[in-house]
Amino acid sequence: MNRQTYWVLAAYYGAFFAALGIMLPYWPLYLKEIGLGAEQIGILVALIHGMRVIGSPIWGHWADQGSRKTIIIITSLATLAIFSLYYFGTSFWYLVVVTLLYSFVHSAPLALVDATAMEQATKYRGQYGRIRVWGSIGFIAAAQLVGLLLDWQPVTLILPIITLLILFDVLLALLMPHEERHTNPDAKPVRIWSALTDPRLAWFYLAALLMQFSHSGYYGFFSLHMQASGYSRGEIGSFWSIGVLAEVLLLTWSKPFLKIGVSKLLIISLVLTSLRWSVYVSTTHWLIIGLVQTLHAFSFGAFHVASVKRLHDLAPPGRRASTQSWYSALSFGIGGGLGMACSGYLYQHVGAQGLFAVMAATAALGVFACYRAVLLYHRDPADVV
Repeated sequence: MNRQTYWVLAAYYGAFFAALGIMLPYWPLYLKEIGLGAEQIGILVALIHGMRVIGSPIWGHWADQGSRKTIIIITSLATLAIFSLYYFGTSFWYLVVVTLLYSFVHSAPLALVDATAMEQATKYRGQYGRIRVWGSIGFIAAAQLVGLLLDWQPVTLILPIITLLILFDVLLALLMPHEERHTNPDAKPVRIWSALTDPRLAWFYLAALLMQFSHSGYYGFFSLHMQASGYSRGEIGSFWSIGVLAEVLLLTWSKPFLKIGVSKLLIISLVLTSLRWSVYVSTTHWLIIGLVQTLHAFSFGAFHVASVKRLHDLAPPGRRASTQSWYSALSFGIGGGLGMACSGYLYQHVGAQGLFAVMAATAALGVFACYRAVLLYHRDPADVV
């Protein structure tokens, strides 16, 4: 991979996740600042998950039928244009419409860039993890820097900052490499849901959905659980930092882990994730929690790298966008969305220990689903969808 291609992809990830690093922690604060209530804020946040489920497969299908690079450019431009509408209104129903439109187009680029990045890494014997790690770095840097900035600036400042980051991604989209193309005149027309009819993909998608579902308890309530156990905000931030640092290190040096084998790495990641949530059930001792936080390297880093690689291997060039898009829709969309909804209910009614027990069981179910996917894959790995 030439240097320009590497840095275009790395910078796209960096800016894309930097915007998310601002949106996730500070968007609810912005919505509260402009006068929305907790229920309204919850609805707007939920819409983002819902539209990912709808939008991502549609854009992936269109990318496979036409040009992946063109769709990345179009959706990046549309994301910029629609996000700009947030400047012109603050009423709840206006924001509902804008959020629906924004989330629909914003659901597209990441899965398509994932497909391109893995394609380039495989073609030129590079490491996808070393490209993708810039997304994690961008997320951390933006969340920390903007957090410090908002200590003495109004929260409305996030609008122009996010706008600039999206504009940067638009410019990078223009420099994105073209995808591989292998035409087959005898190929049958591909339906949007065709990936779901392949049992290897169906079982894998189920495993990915369960994995992301299990993370919802961590993302939503780990901090509250630690706070209730007597830890300060600074100490809780340190626990989070350990997990993110472990993720960054694994993404940077993912090649040795992939040598274990993609199938083994997927299963190991799910087993360690189930173990991780089980530890949260039994103890809050600072040393044990700190050690277990390093497992985030597998819970997210290793599992994601192995997932993108497995989907790349399962799909021919003309189907890679849609297979990656269904992964995004089903795991982060349905898995993440349903998980957050269920986690709130569980935390309120059975407490943190009960919540993490359910998350551990969910990840364990993911091991079974992943094992089924692996068996089917190794039965005939050359038979692409």
